[in-house]
Amino acid sequence: MKNILFIGGAGFIGSNLISPFLNDSGYRIFVFETPLSDISRLSIYKDKIKLIRGFLSNFDLLQTVIVEHKIDKIVHLVSTLIPGSSYEDYKREYENVIFPTVKLMGLCAERDIEFVYFSSGGTVYGDDSTGKFKESDTLAPISYYGLSKQIIENSILFENRIKNLDYLIIRPSNPFGPGQNLNSGQGLIAVAIGKILSNEPLVIWGDGNTVRDYMYIDDLSDSFFNLIESNVKNDIINIGSGFGYSINDIIVQLKNIVEEDVKVVYEKSRIVDVSNMVLDISKLHSYVKVKHTPIKYGVKQFYEYIKTIITNAQ
Repeated sequence: MKNILFIGGAGFIGSNLISPFLNDSGYRIFVFETPLSDISRLSIYKDKIKLIRGFLSNFDLLQTVIVEHKIDKIVHLVSTLIPGSSYEDYKREYENVIFPTVKLMGLCAERDIEFVYFSSGGTVYGDDSTGKFKESDTLAPISYYGLSKQIIENSILFENRIKNLDYLIIRPSNPFGPGQNLNSGQGLIAVAIGKILSNEPLVIWGDGNTVRDYMYIDDLSDSFFNLIESNVKNDIINIGSGFGYSINDIIVQLKNIVEEDVKVVYEKSRIVDVSNMVLDISKLHSYVKVKHTPIKYGVKQFYEYIKTIITNAQ
């Protein structure tokens, strides 16, 4: 039986990644979250996971958890930044996330624990491609969020070279679906649904022609579980849909689905937003069978899920 520790596992992505592992008797799941984090997404798992509260910077606590529970694999999902974060936010990320993460890598190397890191396929490549980004492409992030991800990726590769750290770097595209916060300001589809349901205008930075690779969250969870099951390691892998849709395309999808009016306001574009981001997922296909939910069905399922929650709450 494998013992997996998800650091930051109570968030939107982490709470969904955990699900397929709980359906397999070969895994014990542990979640490490800060005392300040919302853990409501984990309530559906009840006694199936063990939750530990603490800060990533508390190395002694983390080390105790890892040793006492004989952790075999760590999945790191922590970031306090978003693409629009400032330099001051970035400085705090260095102290609270980047430095503690590098220290944790050293412990993993010493104890022969695989370190799995969720980077960002949407921001680490930058804005230099009109095609699909491959894992071998040069990284050139244009936001502090993407830069922080690149720094941690480079640290992982460094620890692998000097200490033989086993690793897996995942570069997801733009996941969306159940569990995503409608009011966080991040994630176009979730934010759009939130604005529609609250009868507020959706603010779009630019002309709406920015292209992204959107992926239904169940597809991300399924691909990740299959990679772990296949024991894929010491590699960097894009996980996305492989298809690109503009913001305006998504708005059209929403207008075809929702019952409410869709109000849109276009503002001046931001320098931190890449114009085109679609992932090449050939390597992912070479490792595992990939499930793909077409965008119109994914958006419809997400919207109906939110409407059901609202109806049940009334």
